[in-house]
Amino acid sequence: MKPFIRSRSIATLITWVHTGMRDTDLPIDRSHLKVAIAAMLDTLAVEHPLGHQNAYARRYILTARSGKRIELMFEQGPKTPANLWIESRIAGPLTTSGIKQRPSPASSLYTTPGKTGDPQYGRHSALEKMPDLGKADLTCLQPETLAEAGEIIDRLLGV
Repeated sequence: MKPFIRSRSIATLITWVHTGMRDTDLPIDRSHLKVAIAAMLDTLAVEHPLGHQNAYARRYILTARSGKRIELMFEQGPKTPANLWIESRIAGPLTTSGIKQRPSPASSLYTTPGKTGDPQYGRHSALEKMPDLGKADLTCLQPETLAEAGEIIDRLLGV
């Protein structure tokens, strides 16, 4: 049994405990994927001092094995992919991992006028007041399986 456990990520094992799901590479529907990712993050990270947004976003601080504190935001709303927002400088090897993603440079903030004509933030509103993420270059990772979500979290833990 030990080799089996060693071959699995910490995040995947936590997902198994919380959800009972065993095959992390199978595609699952978006709502179940989001529940599983939230369970992983609730176990491995702490809620950000700004708190979660009720239905749309969960803000966290994840502490890496090195002791580094990493802010991240997870979109849990029903109409969006399972977006995980992190600083681009921390994304590092994840940018070449094959996981769907999109860059969100700080230079694109406040460049589009809103309904009133004032510049709008241009990202999910839960990010705007986060000290590390609000005005930084970000990468929005979009895991489509539990295995991809586990890979993201495991790599962040190794920062």
